[in-house]
Amino acid sequence: MKQEYDDICVPQGFSAAGTYSGLCKNRVKLDLAMIVSRTDCSIVTAREGMITCTIGKTLVLHNGTALPQGKRGKEIRQEICQAVSKQLGMPSYDVALGAYGDTHQYFKPSLLISSLATLTAAVSPSHGSQVSTVIDNNGDVSGSSVEFCSTCHMSGIAADGIPGQSGLCIITTDVATSPQQIEKALVLSHRLMDLEEFTVIVMSNGVAGCSANAAELAQAMQQVFKELGFRDALQACS
Repeated sequence: MKQEYDDICVPQGFSAAGTYSGLCKNRVKLDLAMIVSRTDCSIVTAREGMITCTIGKTLVLHNGTALPQGKRGKEIRQEICQAVSKQLGMPSYDVALGAYGDTHQYFKPSLLISSLATLTAAVSPSHGSQVSTVIDNNGDVSGSSVEFCSTCHMSGIAADGIPGQSGLCIITTDVATSPQQIEKALVLSHRLMDLEEFTVIVMSNGVAGCSANAAELAQAMQQVFKELGFRDALQACS
């Protein structure tokens, strides 16, 4: 993939920002991002064969240090989501957290929490490129945006992984659809495209006012994935 910081927030109703929390000692650039939808949003994450679905308005994404496993990881997730909800004035169940990276590095939630004021103050429809900087590992970010269903848009950014860490791909769309339809579209996309080494996060807020089923979503996703530089599954197997 090539370094190309296109704006992830082309779809209507999304704003974003990025900042540096200092949590990852090996990372000296932006490591914490926030994507906010002005309406309820389907948020679906596909990682290592597992898919999780939720409804919310905000995705907080840290790149560099993974959450610890088990009870401590759940406690940290809850602590950060509550801090974000207080900062934004919304319920904690409207906040989703993703943290990826080194599994052996100590996760200090206070560092992320102390940077939230700076992060939320910078949230803007024009700051999507900051999310690209956050997920960038080695200058390998690509971006893409497509139009589908007449008035809807879908944008994506992706960055290759590094040893011991999968790549990240974030897709935002203003089409109206359910988490279940997104899950079906991701399952279909995994059959068609080589996404095995990536964590894929999809956010759909419905602001464009049109709806899409799983097949229509999968078709748009496939176009985005191809423009991002992903190979189709048959090429990956050859």
